[in-house]
Amino acid sequence: MPLLLAFRRYWAIAFIAILSVFTIGFVLPDLPAPLRTTVAPAERWWEHAGERLDPYINNTFAFRGAVLAAHRTYGRWLGGGPGELVLKGERGALFIKDEHAVEQSIGQLVRPQVVTQAADVATLLDRYMKSIGGRFVMLVPPNAQTNNFDLLPAYARALAKKPTEYDLLDAEMKKRGIPFVDMRPILAEARKSGPIHWLADTHWNQRSALIGFNAAMTAAGRPDLTFDPAEALNPPSQRRTGDLVRLSGELEAAVPDVEYLPKPMIQLRKDLTPIPDVMKPVPASEPFPPVANATGREGPRIMVIGDSFTQNPWSGPLSQVASAYAWMHHRYCRFDLGAVERFRPDILIYAPSERQIPCKGEPQR
Repeated sequence: MPLLLAFRRYWAIAFIAILSVFTIGFVLPDLPAPLRTTVAPAERWWEHAGERLDPYINNTFAFRGAVLAAHRTYGRWLGGGPGELVLKGERGALFIKDEHAVEQSIGQLVRPQVVTQAADVATLLDRYMKSIGGRFVMLVPPNAQTNNFDLLPAYARALAKKPTEYDLLDAEMKKRGIPFVDMRPILAEARKSGPIHWLADTHWNQRSALIGFNAAMTAAGRPDLTFDPAEALNPPSQRRTGDLVRLSGELEAAVPDVEYLPKPMIQLRKDLTPIPDVMKPVPASEPFPPVANATGREGPRIMVIGDSFTQNPWSGPLSQVASAYAWMHHRYCRFDLGAVERFRPDILIYAPSERQIPCKGEPQR
């Protein structure tokens, strides 16, 4: 008897053709889709592959745009809401559910070891800066769930309790005598005169970012390096975009958001000179490439170890007030400590956002 009868051969051909469609789908035209939230597999993905590789696989598949569009259509037909990473709040506000941000902000998730690890990293950096005669400051941009607590769903507000991890970190830093900026009361006061956090984005807006920059400079003993938001920012304007809009699969926010575009006095300067041999090279796909630039102006050497809350919003002000500035991602405490030593800043700011306080390792050299 032949290995494959005639009718079975046709089924085999059809089966192979179906599999091939999904393979060539990576290069065929596709519908527009939300930005990928994971651009590369995690380090050592083969260890705990189900946890580390799944986010990449879930963001990388053939006909991604068409599949997500079909999923959105099906979800709307069922009457579903935002995607699983997005929580819908009051008055059109959206919140990220990733990294337990909701539970963290309302005090339902409190990890003392996380606080200790973060304080240990701050202590390490503070000691180094004291050894070279510089100033160290830790500043934590709050979650949207913290800044806009009143816009959380009623059930989440009802579950809120104290202390939160932010509370514990503030107390621990005071106990250790390390300069720490608690942005919560500062932004709560600022909110009385205007929005401080976007409704459809995980980040603070440009106004809050500048207020945070000013707070960091003041805590470092350099209030002369601050900017008046009324002079440095344009009047508020509307926008309907944001990373949470994309994550939820919508085309635009249901409620207009407010943005404050920067004036030239705090925009990133063009006449910068890269400083070689400070930052290690990174792949072109790296979403948070480190930088070290000389500005040609007088001023202190300032370095920021942060994330997307400071990457772009602080680059402009830094380029305007520093003689040289550097920025790199904290990588959940696994940042390049050698870069700090090679740059030798006068002011060092460690600024992980609230939901990214937890360490996943130790500083590297």
